[in-house]
Amino acid sequence: MHREIVAKKRVPVIAMILFSITAILYLAEAIERSKYNQHIIGYIFNGTLVVVTVVLISKEIRSCFVSYKYAVIADKLIINLISNKEEKNLESIRMSDVVYIGEKSDMPKEYQFTIKCKKYLCNRIGAKSYYCIFKNGNKLEKIKFQPSDKFINKIIRHGELKCNLTRKEVV
Repeated sequence: MHREIVAKKRVPVIAMILFSITAILYLAEAIERSKYNQHIIGYIFNGTLVVVTVVLISKEIRSCFVSYKYAVIADKLIINLISNKEEKNLESIRMSDVVYIGEKSDMPKEYQFTIKCKKYLCNRIGAKSYYCIFKNGNKLEKIKFQPSDKFINKIIRHGELKCNLTRKEVV
């Protein structure tokens, strides 16, 4: 049994909020200095900026409370969503159904653009992502997730995958 919990890092969220507030303030200042300041278009644009800013900030803050738990238990790769202390099962994949698991650069060409991809990501920028392609009945599905290298190496080392996956050696 292997498991880990991946949570969103807070620093990029804070940076995104500060960047969006700064950009909105500059746009609002530009509208105030333009000829549309006293016009209805200026009022509508300023109102829209406020709404977009509030939605963006609330979405980013809410995403801080979401994490994913990846586990391999009894020949199954299990992906759970953890939010507000609730745990919801998103995927339960038998290891014998896995066709490919690894980075996008190593993915076989026939799977790169043909399958719709579900994304279970916490950190969109700067985090290493892996793809898992598996059989679900008679169709293929693809997911993108962010387990640690240690988690992937444990899966490879214990030989729980039936697909051809080799460990990359760092030179």
